[in-house]
Amino acid sequence: MKRSEKTLGYAATTVKSEDIDAGKSGSVMGGLSGKVAGVQISSAGNTGTSQKVLIRGISSLNNNSPLYIVDGVPIDNSTFRGSPTDDSSTTDFGNAANDINSEDVESVTILKGASATALYGSRAANGVVMITTKKAGIEKLSVTYDGSFTASKVLRVMQTQDLFGQGWGSWNRSENGSWGPRLDGTIHEWGSDQLDTPMTKPFSYVEHNLRNFYQTGFEKNNNVSVRYGNDKVGVVASYGNLSSNGILPNNGDLFSRNTFSLRGYMNINKFSLDMTMNYVRKDISRSNDMYMELLQHAVDVDFSQMKDYNDERYNLDNYYTFYATNPYYMIDNYRSNYQDDRVYGRIEMSYEIMKGLKATARLGGDFSNNRTTSQEPKTTFSNGSYSQLGGATESLGYYSEYRYNRSQIDATALLNADYKIHDFSINAVAGWNLNQRSYGYTGGYVDGLAIAGWYSLYNTSSSAVSVTYNELRRLIGAFAQAELGYKDMVFLNLSGRNDWSSTLPAGNNSFFYGGANVSFLLTEMMPSLKEHQVDFLKVRAALGQTGNDANVYKTTSWYQIANFKDINGYYTSMPIGGVMGMTSNNTLPSTNLKPEMTTEYEVGLSGSFFNNRLTVDASYYNRMTKDQIISASLAPETAYSYETKNVGKIQNQGVELMVNLTPVRTKDWTWDIGFTFTKNMSEVKELWDGADEYSYTNWRGVYYVLKVGEPVGLFRIPAANKVMDENSPYYGYNIVNNNGFLSDSNTEYEYVGSSEAKFNMGFNTSLKWKGFTFSASADWRKGGYMLSNTSYISHFNGNSTQTVFNERNSFIYPHSVKVVNGEYVENNIPVRTDQMNYALGNYSYSPEVRRQFIIPKDYFRLREVSLSYTFPKSMLAKTPFQQVSLALVGRNLLLFTPKENNYVDPEVSNLGNDLLSEFGETTGTSSTRNIGVNVKVVF
Repeated sequence: MKRSEKTLGYAATTVKSEDIDAGKSGSVMGGLSGKVAGVQISSAGNTGTSQKVLIRGISSLNNNSPLYIVDGVPIDNSTFRGSPTDDSSTTDFGNAANDINSEDVESVTILKGASATALYGSRAANGVVMITTKKAGIEKLSVTYDGSFTASKVLRVMQTQDLFGQGWGSWNRSENGSWGPRLDGTIHEWGSDQLDTPMTKPFSYVEHNLRNFYQTGFEKNNNVSVRYGNDKVGVVASYGNLSSNGILPNNGDLFSRNTFSLRGYMNINKFSLDMTMNYVRKDISRSNDMYMELLQHAVDVDFSQMKDYNDERYNLDNYYTFYATNPYYMIDNYRSNYQDDRVYGRIEMSYEIMKGLKATARLGGDFSNNRTTSQEPKTTFSNGSYSQLGGATESLGYYSEYRYNRSQIDATALLNADYKIHDFSINAVAGWNLNQRSYGYTGGYVDGLAIAGWYSLYNTSSSAVSVTYNELRRLIGAFAQAELGYKDMVFLNLSGRNDWSSTLPAGNNSFFYGGANVSFLLTEMMPSLKEHQVDFLKVRAALGQTGNDANVYKTTSWYQIANFKDINGYYTSMPIGGVMGMTSNNTLPSTNLKPEMTTEYEVGLSGSFFNNRLTVDASYYNRMTKDQIISASLAPETAYSYETKNVGKIQNQGVELMVNLTPVRTKDWTWDIGFTFTKNMSEVKELWDGADEYSYTNWRGVYYVLKVGEPVGLFRIPAANKVMDENSPYYGYNIVNNNGFLSDSNTEYEYVGSSEAKFNMGFNTSLKWKGFTFSASADWRKGGYMLSNTSYISHFNGNSTQTVFNERNSFIYPHSVKVVNGEYVENNIPVRTDQMNYALGNYSYSPEVRRQFIIPKDYFRLREVSLSYTFPKSMLAKTPFQQVSLALVGRNLLLFTPKENNYVDPEVSNLGNDLLSEFGETTGTSSTRNIGVNVKVVF
């Protein structure tokens, strides 16, 4: 369903391969960051980790991921995060779109609005990412090698305080926190007191301790492709290998991806055939939750001394603290592994029935099989050892193993008519589509290993817990589109689609939606504009609607094998003694569920000026999404915990601007400058049954809510208790507790801010001189907040720079009172910040500190820099080479954030692609700075 750009009545942005792959990230979506207005792209950190893509903000309380289409066929973009039953679910194995080799991509087109995406079905409600792979033209046989080698260093680690050292209220040799005395450089004994030779160290801050823990990572990306084509047949075949040993030491982060791609075409008279086939193999091995463990150590404890965890000073029996684990031991023993085999592709046949009338049949498939394992060691301490006497926690050990299967079959039949009658042009498409998706897994886990070091489902003194899950869904659609043009000046497009979804109730599973858009080519309507340096000028308007169905099993009850803990604390599952037991899901099914519907209108302008030296594309959009599908809480007496229902309305409106300027264009010099601007404003317009607020999730007293009249994703914390008696001389004063700290109110709340950005801007430039090309891109986010578990952990253990407020000297809260015999009197209780209760209770959970867990998401990032040289063809004339180029590349070179965020890279999130992903980071990984070289040779 290709359309000429000049006829489009909606916003669509196309990015070519050379711009996508300038930074040699190996990732298609990673190469688009900051280059498309209205699109927010963020990564979980390292090679192969997930990338979150949001188009025009959060509009759904469910999945907000766009639909990915490769060469006309939708593909899966699921995110893989370890097993469904254990903590390895926070281990990020990436999403399926990362399987696409960026070297195989010709271009990416982003469709943003409802009018643009209506024909692509209900999964396109959040936009469409259309990826077109490289296709041979009429060309001689050629072979291309493109290889890069990149070194990576950790980009952002939290800044720690450097004034106070190990202890918890006072110095303590076994504590992992930094609530001890002021660092003075004196020699202290520390750690185990069971050693023949006591351990000593200076009571001094260890400079760059977190940063130096990480190693230099390396990434290799090698690609070979073969091309040949004529007017009858053509083929492109390629192989790519992307492998990395990341920044965690001891092979703590290993990634490998092998891709094989084949695309060919054949033209015989009126018949044409186009086929693609791709095979991807991924192998990933990562340590679980490593960064959080690093934060659990005092600032004067040097990680570099602990590398040999078999050394008696740093082994399990004698590790210095009972509350943390040697990080090097964790890297080797707490791991998750992932293997994936995936095949996807399509075959497309077209036949020209008569001039202007063509029939097309397309069949696509996407099949993946993957295996995940996760392990935690069985740990025991020797009798009488330092760790045992100190009460360190032993572990029973854990192992899980799962096999996943995903499949998608997509069949489409199209009839296309394209005619021109006098001044009118008509292009019409009618079609039918069937999409079937299945997903399932089988596996199990043992919560307690019988033999230490053997990771197997057989290694248990009780039965392994088995888990099986399967789902199947179908979506059938019939659609039509008609475009009417007049004198190549005005184009009107009408489209409609009806879907039948298997996930909606039988009597309510059919829904219709569509769109209309119009474009006016002012330069064709008023040719005199071209005499005034206006090369092209178009205004456009669009109105569209898209529907979105529910997840599976929201309309019926389902059952699973029961599992529970036995009397020894081990998990086990039915059957037991030959008796089978099942448990039902805890969500009340809905027989009245409706599809989620989004209605959107947009207006825009596109133009090029001064011999195409200046291009502008601007849009305003306004979308309303209603009948959100959520799981709402139910009273316990219903025997269910939740019910699925349609609720509320969410509005998103905003502006998008893209400007490209070529201030210099001569024989030898070309300078291009690009700029993007995005401002999205969301508002919760309505919830349900008169409700004003809905709590989406919460964490340690920080609530993430939807509140009517406010942006989507508002952070709420309990307010401090205040004197509410207007007749009191202390009206409005804070009320402190017996320790002098502010206390939580049970009735009043404070709204800190939302997760939504005020705006996003992207900058890119390219300067060419003869064979040299320098290019760079940067992006700036202003506004929005996120929750940071890194901030929480570092506040709790005394490592945060904010825990040395007033250099931990006592202070009295200003404008505060205490309660004496039921009366308010002026507060005179000093806060003892050097005491243990400052960390354990009041400091970590008082209102003013909860606010510190909510940090700004603002940043300015130098995303990519590249300097390349392409040898002139005259120099290669007597060689077998058609083209040779060399490049230096850099990614994520600089990151600036507000002073309130000296903790994490604000792009890092490990919470998926729905609204929860905007909540923040709970076990954030560390992003990397990458510098490398690239060689490209064409034979």
